[in-house]
Amino acid sequence: MPLIPLSFLFSLLCLALLWRLGWPSLRYGIGQLLLLVCAWQGLLVGIRYGYQFNQLNMLQPLGAVMIPSLTYLALQVTAKGRLGWRAGLHLLPMLLVAMALLWAPFVLDITIVVCYLAYGAAVLFYVRGGENCLQQVRLTESWLSIRLWRSLGMLLIACGIAEFGIALDFWLFAGRHAGLLATVGNILVMASICLALSRSGASQNTSDTLADDEVPNKEDQQQAESWFGQVEQRLRQDNLYLEADLNLARLARKVGLPARKVSLAVNQQTGMNVSQYVNQLRIQQASEWLSSSDRPVTEIMLEAGFSTKSNFNREFLRVQGMSPSEWRKLHPVDP
Repeated sequence: MPLIPLSFLFSLLCLALLWRLGWPSLRYGIGQLLLLVCAWQGLLVGIRYGYQFNQLNMLQPLGAVMIPSLTYLALQVTAKGRLGWRAGLHLLPMLLVAMALLWAPFVLDITIVVCYLAYGAAVLFYVRGGENCLQQVRLTESWLSIRLWRSLGMLLIACGIAEFGIALDFWLFAGRHAGLLATVGNILVMASICLALSRSGASQNTSDTLADDEVPNKEDQQQAESWFGQVEQRLRQDNLYLEADLNLARLARKVGLPARKVSLAVNQQTGMNVSQYVNQLRIQQASEWLSSSDRPVTEIMLEAGFSTKSNFNREFLRVQGMSPSEWRKLHPVDP
């Protein structure tokens, strides 16, 4: 039966990712809890529909409603680096489900479906501004992070639709197809995770463009030029652009401007988002080092602010139109 290995495989995948993240930390704590809950849910689905073990059925709705709320809180931590007091409000869905389990089981299904759809829409709405909304993410990683969160937002909506299908099956067919629908849901989750983590294509045409009502007039353009001058000057001062941990929030603090103004200035003056512009400066510097020394490419990559070869090669191809090794062959070091 395909359901059993898929559900347990999903649990093992979540546990493997949890192990990879290491000990709980402020940065990854919410995400680690999310992975733990996902692993628990996969286990519950497997033993319920695979072995007809129904003694733990009461726990499944609680875990189901925790997943979308924890996903949104993980996004908040990723984007802002911290959670405010409003984070406590996201406990309300779990409280509603607990109350429904005790006094109104007939509203359980609709509560879970609404939670998935609402939180999925909230995630997509939050990241609608592109990479610039993830101010705490390192600029070398923001292109992948924004795709991950968009994928997760769509995944929550897909899970909400799947949950509705399962509830409908119980209403109309006494749950005869619930196992199959749960299997499809697990496949969607695993495929989405693998897709989100494996997307490493070039990032052309991903700059965060302005909305129609944000098209600048002449005065705004002059102001943007002034802001951009401040940004460029600060980036080059003390080689700030080469710092691997540089993110939009830190750059904005260094420049003394709100992050949104930094983003708008860079976008208007270069047609790129902040991460693309900073990475372009890094690649230009790395290109000079490649053509003026025999140092290993990995050493130059790290000194230019990149932490992985995939990011370095991707950005090098975007900026120079070729790989670092090809660049070095075309620009050999003078003897």
